[in-house]
Amino acid sequence: MYASFYPIYDLTSKIAGDKLTVKNIIPFNESPHGWEPSAKEMTEIAKAKAVIYLGMTMEDPWINKVKEAAPNTKFFEVSKGIEPIKKGNAINPHPWLSPKEALIIIKNIKDALVDIDPSNKDYFEKNYQNLKSEIENLDKQYREELSKTRLKTIVLFHSAFAYVARDYGLKQEPLVGMSDEAEPSPARISELVDLIKKEGIKYVFVEGMAPAKPIETIAKESGAQIMRISTIGTLSKEDMERNADFISLMKENLEKLKKGLE
Repeated sequence: MYASFYPIYDLTSKIAGDKLTVKNIIPFNESPHGWEPSAKEMTEIAKAKAVIYLGMTMEDPWINKVKEAAPNTKFFEVSKGIEPIKKGNAINPHPWLSPKEALIIIKNIKDALVDIDPSNKDYFEKNYQNLKSEIENLDKQYREELSKTRLKTIVLFHSAFAYVARDYGLKQEPLVGMSDEAEPSPARISELVDLIKKEGIKYVFVEGMAPAKPIETIAKESGAQIMRISTIGTLSKEDMERNADFISLMKENLEKLKKGLE
C-alpha cells in the first residue's frame, strides 16, 4: 500500500507496524507542492491495494489521475473531519503541522488500516493508542508553551503554519500564499519589514524547501535573524541522516517557535 507524502507515510507506518508494507509516493527531499508522478510511477501506484492520502487539495491534480488509472485500489482521504482554513476558494493544505489536527488524521489512518486488514484490528488499535497519547502530549505542550510567548506573530515564507496559528492563539504573516513555489511581491516584502520593526520581532522563519533569498532580504532590511523551521512535508537529507521523524520534528518546531516568539 502507498501513502501520498512524508507525514502521511510516517504516521501510517507507525500504526501499520510490521503488519502492512507502506511505501511513500512523493520522494523525500521533494516539495509535495506541484509534484506529479511519472507514467511508470502511475503504473506502480495503480497496482497497490490501497492509497492513503491527505486530501484538502494537497495531492491535486495527480490523485484524481491515479484514481482513474486504479479502479481496483481503495483510496482513503485522511483529512476528513478537519475544519479547513480557506482563503477565497483555496484550502490551506497544511493541517498536519498542528498536533490538534494530527489527532484527527491518525484516527482516520487507523480506520483506513482496519478497513484494509480487519484481521489485525487489535494490533492497529494498540499502535494507534500509543501514537495518540504521544500526539496528545504534543498538543498539550504546544498549547501551554505557546500561550506564554511574548510575541504572537510568526513571519515566514509561505502560509504553512495556519492551523498551528488557529489552534494555539498565534497570528501567521506569510510572504506568499499556500505554495512554497510562489513568487513574493516587493510590496509584501516592505509590508513585513514594517511589521517586524513595529512589533519588535527578532526572528523570521524560512521553511525547508522554500527559497531563502526573499526571507534574507526581509531579515537584512528589518534587522531580524533567520530561523529554519520544518513543514515536515518531506524529509531533507540531513533529517534522514539523523533519523528524524514526524514526532521529533514537531518537537523541534515547538522549540523554534518558542525561541522565535520570545
